[in-house]
Amino acid sequence: MPEKNETKLIQKRILRDPLMWKFRFYGFIKNLRFFEPYLLIILLVYFSDSDFPLLKIGSLVLVQEVFTYVFEVPSGIIADKFGKKNELLICFIFYIVSFGLYFTGLRLSSRFVFVLFFAAGFFGLGEAFRSGTHKAMILTWMDKNEFQEFKSFVYGTTRSWSLIGSAINGVLSIFLIFAVGAIEWVFIIAIVPYVLDFILITTYPSYMNDHVTSDKTILQEMRQGLKDIFSAFKNRNLVKGVFSSASYDAVYKSIKDYIQPVIKIYIGVIILNLGLDSLGLTENNLITIILGSMYTIFYIFSSVASRNAYRVKTLVKSSKRAMDILFYLFAGVLILNSVFIWVNIPVVVIFLFLFIYIFENLRRPLAVDFIGGIMKKEQRATILSVEAQFKSILVFIFAPLFGFIADFSIPVLFVIIAGVIVLVNTFLLFGEDSVKKQESTSKST
Repeated sequence: MPEKNETKLIQKRILRDPLMWKFRFYGFIKNLRFFEPYLLIILLVYFSDSDFPLLKIGSLVLVQEVFTYVFEVPSGIIADKFGKKNELLICFIFYIVSFGLYFTGLRLSSRFVFVLFFAAGFFGLGEAFRSGTHKAMILTWMDKNEFQEFKSFVYGTTRSWSLIGSAINGVLSIFLIFAVGAIEWVFIIAIVPYVLDFILITTYPSYMNDHVTSDKTILQEMRQGLKDIFSAFKNRNLVKGVFSSASYDAVYKSIKDYIQPVIKIYIGVIILNLGLDSLGLTENNLITIILGSMYTIFYIFSSVASRNAYRVKTLVKSSKRAMDILFYLFAGVLILNSVFIWVNIPVVVIFLFLFIYIFENLRRPLAVDFIGGIMKKEQRATILSVEAQFKSILVFIFAPLFGFIADFSIPVLFVIIAGVIVLVNTFLLFGEDSVKKQESTSKST
């Protein structure tokens, strides 16, 4: 690692690079999903006449993850073999189709619920084609400019801009929902930033379409790609890093929006505690304002956390060690959250949910830093897709299961998750092989 003064100079150089600005704006625009702060509420209203609504919502997530799972590794191999930039452009087409289908499905009665399942499928395709691809492109840019030692700094910075986009998304979504009246219109409005991101990606330089030239057919490339994956996963550090990252992200993704039904349950208490009953607003309007404002605050803090993830690595001397610590802190927050839901203190529940978001956005840059340091350059999109695929498998299992348990008790759900997290990390994913061995592996790649 360079000396302290040299490090600061290189960091300034990185921040001024024109492509670094494009990476920032990519993430910023991508996270302008105006429906996100209210998605569970929107679907709860849609399924209001059904039994076990959270189970049905979990089933929608399940369909999304099935599509992500099926196409995850093939999409990574396609990106590595036929061009990352091309694949990223395709993913935004899938997202745009998904938003249009969600709008259409929500405008129809619940008899046409299959339209929402098609929407979830296209969203899953978008996730499969996107996950790992842009990160692999950033790593290609870092190789070209010899910034390899700054992975957590670069990814933490770009991710922080994504989270700033999410924070602004929270504010804008409040005004948009009041402006359009029918809440499903936010899906149509969300198409606009995704068109802008599509145009932005077309401006990336041609070398960002990095791929391996070959005379093999697609099936032969798939077969070879799978062989390469099995070979890569002989590295125990890579296995631990990928599975630790994927399992944590899967749990986070499956529970992060349970704050929405919790807020809905406690809305009366919150209104009285904050004196909002004197404003003359309806309950739905107050839910809109509270959720939008809450997500804005969550993502502002998450942005700061992501930007400073590299400092956490410096503090504990290892990205993997930091990942392990954050796993246990996550479990602790879930247990505390279950206690405060039981004793009916919603303000503390919301405060603890903030830490769930902060920990995820500290941990993700550290995971990319750790995994990126030990995988082969020509397998980046593929390995990152394997990580995303394993996450999809877990969400595939967790989403309906968590939804079923949450229909009975969200606190019980959190306690169960916390216990499993501690056991899995302690006995399967904790620690790493010696630094010396890791370094020799990295050099061989």
